[in-house]
Amino acid sequence: MVRNLRNLGSLGNLGRRGALAALVAAPVAVVAGAGAGPARASGGRIPRGYGDVDPRTARRVPLWHELSPTNPVFPGDPSFTFEVHSTIPADGFLLERITSLGTHTGTHISAPAHFIEGGKFFDELDEFFALMPLAVVDVRARIAAGGPDFLVEIADLREWERTHGRIPAGGCVLLFTGYSAQYVQGPYDEPAPGFSGDATAWLFERRRIRALGSDTYGPDATSDVDFSATSTALAAGGITVENVGAGLARMRQFGDWVSINGPRPHFGGFQVGITGFTRPHRP
Repeated sequence: MVRNLRNLGSLGNLGRRGALAALVAAPVAVVAGAGAGPARASGGRIPRGYGDVDPRTARRVPLWHELSPTNPVFPGDPSFTFEVHSTIPADGFLLERITSLGTHTGTHISAPAHFIEGGKFFDELDEFFALMPLAVVDVRARIAAGGPDFLVEIADLREWERTHGRIPAGGCVLLFTGYSAQYVQGPYDEPAPGFSGDATAWLFERRRIRALGSDTYGPDATSDVDFSATSTALAAGGITVENVGAGLARMRQFGDWVSINGPRPHFGGFQVGITGFTRPHRP
């Protein structure tokens, strides 16, 4: 199965666990009957190890970059430019006009239509990414020891699970390289690790995740000219989460939650806000 996928290219007084279950079940109910196994992967249940973070009381962590003309872009993509169209002194209100912007600049997601002919566009996706259990694969030590040019393989993910716990169904898996702090100045082609195509297929088929991403330009290693992770994730009907912000350092590797929010245009991807939910500060 993994190989086949790889080849495709009011909460009231519910309490902590009850509130989480309601939040998890809400996006699942939207797609009931849609036929996609991963869409119902969590079944409205809280994954083991994720019940102690309640989004209502959790510490919220911004996981996005400010959209700015200084954002680096993929070679050939349009740069981001804007102008002030109206001002409060002159017009009584402030209005900016975007004069140039690609749909895959800054912190954004890619929908299946980005790579897959006939794949769903952003506005056609269900609400699964409104709240997802988060798994963070921290490879900073590996980079420091041997450099950034490597792929995260199935064996690496199994080792991660032996340390932290099973990657939850319906979840979002993010690669943490620590490179996000360099994002505003680093060119796209600087070496960076990523997930292999086989590891991506395993995550979507065997762990039934819904989203894959990184604090770099995407889940693919810079050396992977075939974009194996992105193409495999989008072929599976998932999304990729790209240019995640430096706030990822404040999230735990296991047990936290993430929400992706923003406009829903009929594009193959678009800029989004990403919020992490982790344990509150203890007094």
